[in-house]
This record gives sequence, structure tokens and C-alpha cells, in this order.
Amino acid sequence: MCGILAVLGCADDTQGKRVRVLELSRRLKHRGPDWSGMHQVGDCYLSHQRLAIIDPASGDQPLYNEDKSIVVTVNGEIYNHEQLRAQLSSHTFRTGSDCEVIAHLYEEHGENFIDMLDGVFSFVLLDTRDNSFIAARDAIGVTPLYIGWGIDGSVWISSEMKGLNDDCEHFEIFPPGHLYSSKQGGFKRWYNPPWFSEVIPSVPYDPLALRKAFEKAVIKRLMTDVPFGVLLSGGLDSSLVAAVTVRHLAGTKAAKRWGTKLHSFCVGLEGSPDLKAAKEVANYLGTMHHEFTFTVQGCDLSHRNI
Repeated sequence: MCGILAVLGCADDTQGKRVRVLELSRRLKHRGPDWSGMHQVGDCYLSHQRLAIIDPASGDQPLYNEDKSIVVTVNGEIYNHEQLRAQLSSHTFRTGSDCEVIAHLYEEHGENFIDMLDGVFSFVLLDTRDNSFIAARDAIGVTPLYIGWGIDGSVWISSEMKGLNDDCEHFEIFPPGHLYSSKQGGFKRWYNPPWFSEVIPSVPYDPLALRKAFEKAVIKRLMTDVPFGVLLSGGLDSSLVAAVTVRHLAGTKAAKRWGTKLHSFCVGLEGSPDLKAAKEVANYLGTMHHEFTFTVQGCDLSHRNI
């Protein structure tokens, strides 16, 4: 849950503008308390608030290609980054960050690489060689992203609206599954799935294939260099995710660092049925369970923070 903010083509490269962009970026610090970074090229600013998950030691952003002519700020996780690195063997990587592949893929393929990414992401990439830029959001919009336009013709892109609303003449949701290109001057859809043409699918129901697909989806999300856990309500969805995680955790890199005991978490009102159900599932799966309760009165008092 990192935070990104980019201001592009604002016709202002003064120290005052840099300070303003830093102020706006700090509005997103709750999304990434581990690092604050910024790269400025003329009147283009890319900033980042990092929540470190992969390569905490050296994966600070923005990220670059070899000669720093390509700059990218990313909120996301690229699950197939190791496979993509193997395809980019002629490139030199500076960090172990899963998101660094984006800069190098752009070098190889230009704007036509987004569908190679398996993950959830939103990013802004600046090509300093011609001062062009692209921005993209994952297929269904798991990561938040907004775009705005300043009165001076500048383009603003942020993980949250609070980075845009004071300085943009107009702003809107960045559509999922789309790419914004400064060269094209607008949006184009990069996600074009082959939907069923028939109302009723002709492929027979295959519970084994469904199970394998579900397990694969959970396993690839166990990619982490920091401790993690699962949210557990005791319902079907979270219980299945927790069960698959328990089963496959021992075979992950994370287990070598943090052990094979999965931590589970549940939050609810005292006496909540979710708390009871989650505890039963946790006991059955053998997780290290953490339970937190809150009160209606406490919610009323904290509405300003929410």
C-alpha cells in the first residue's frame, strides 16, 4: 500500500514547486511510512511513499534503469518479476525490488509491455530522453489511482484524491486496465480479456481446475521479505485463503526468514460472531491468532481520524 504522486509538465521547476509537491506527497505518508523519495527532472516530479515488502534494504523509490534515463514510481506487487528478470538478462538491476522490472521492460518494449505484468499495480514512468511519460493501473483497479489536470496544462497523478484536489482544475478516477500516454495524449485500454461470447459457458464445470487456480492465486501472493499474516473473519473466503496459506507456507522464501507459523488477525465488536468463528478456524488450522475488539463508542470518538 505505497503512495505515489507525480506532477508532469507544470512549467515550474522552482524550489517552491518542489516544496509544494513534497507537502502533497506527505499527505500520502500513511500509505508508506518506510521511505519518502522524489525525483525531479525540470518541471516533472515523481514522488513516492514506500511501504517496504520486497527488498526493504535497497528497494527505495523512485526506481531507474541503468543510466537513470527512465524513472518510475510504483505502488504495487509484480508476482512474476523473477521470470521477467530472466527475460531481461542483458539488463543490470540496481535493486531486488519486484517493481524495477517496469523500467527495463519499457526500455525493451516501449509502451507495449503492461500485459506482461502479473500483479496489482499503479505506476507513473518518465522517459527523460524525450520528456514523455506513461501511467497505468492494474486490470481491475486493486491499487487506487487518480488523475488530474492543472490550469497550466500539467498532468497530476496520485494514489489518493488528497494529492490533487487543491491544485487541479479537474480530477477523476484513473480507469482500471488503462494506460495514459503523453505521446498519445490520452487513455487507451491495455487489458482486453477474451470474454465468453456465449451466455452459457460451454466448458464443463471442473472443481479440480478451480481449486488449482485458487491455490495458485494465493501462493503467488506469499512473495514477501517482511513478516505477514492473514485477515480471518471465519467466513468461507478468508478461511480458504488461510487454509491454502498454512498448507504452502513452509515451501516459501518467507518461511525461511520468519518461520512456518502463520499469524491470523480478526477485528470486531465484543461478542461478534466473526470473532467466534475466526477463533474456531484459527484453532483448526493451528495459526497464531490475534484478536482485537472495539466498541461503538470508540468508533464515534475516532470518526475524525477515519
